[in-house]
Amino acid sequence: MGWLNTEIRGFDEVITKIPNTQLSDIRISNRSRMMYSQVKQRLRFDYEAIDMIPQLCEEIREEISLSCPKVVTDGSRTFRVKWTDYQSDHVEVVVDCRLRNGPSGEKYYEARQGILEAIARASPSLLISTYLHT
Repeated sequence: MGWLNTEIRGFDEVITKIPNTQLSDIRISNRSRMMYSQVKQRLRFDYEAIDMIPQLCEEIREEISLSCPKVVTDGSRTFRVKWTDYQSDHVEVVVDCRLRNGPSGEKYYEARQGILEAIARASPSLLISTYLHT
């Protein structure tokens, strides 16, 4: 923070200068100091698999609990695997986890990959596609 402006370094290492007169009107979050992060995935399944969805949700939940030590599973943070929606050509399941590490850096991406691998192990024959939902 300088006399006239403040420099903020983004997670992508880009430095942005903001005039101090504008800082009183905006909210600034420092994600590097966050203790928890989130991984949220939407999974799409064909209607042919609809009878298997409840069991599949349980298998995904169990696989993540067993193989992903950074995921908070004690009830203090959100950890859900739920069937959430019908679409025209598929049904959706949401996997929503909180991790015991910040939302950036190598540790976050390793934990995120571990969650995706756990989902794939629990549903290899049913998994059609996944996409990030932020």
